[in-house]
Amino acid sequence: MNGELDRARVAKYVAARRGALGLTQERLAERAQVTVKTVYNLESAGRWPQARTRAAVEAALEWQPGDLMRIAEGDEPSAERGEAPDETAVTLRELEELSAYFADLQADSGEKRRMALAFLRALYGEPEGR
Repeated sequence: MNGELDRARVAKYVAARRGALGLTQERLAERAQVTVKTVYNLESAGRWPQARTRAAVEAALEWQPGDLMRIAEGDEPSAERGEAPDETAVTLRELEELSAYFADLQADSGEKRRMALAFLRALYGEPEGR
């Protein structure tokens, strides 16, 4: 690619991978410990992130180190994209998501928390709670 980075190609791959993992831009940013603006810039082919940020995003997307650069240079990510998801990784991702929801509910002092509690009681068949 004559030394040029194809940021538009990276943007498409990142957005597609994020979607395949069921993540919002906000959730990807949390997982990578970067700002939402960083994820937005990457997915809109804006600024090219620093190496440390690229590594964090690659890890959050469950890619191998250097995959963003490989994609930008016209190659494919080194990880097998067609593999079945690791059951442990899926479970951990689901638990992270639940943890984030519960953190939001702890901060909520009103209706959202009461509705979630009613839903969980109904789900577990415990109308009076534990």
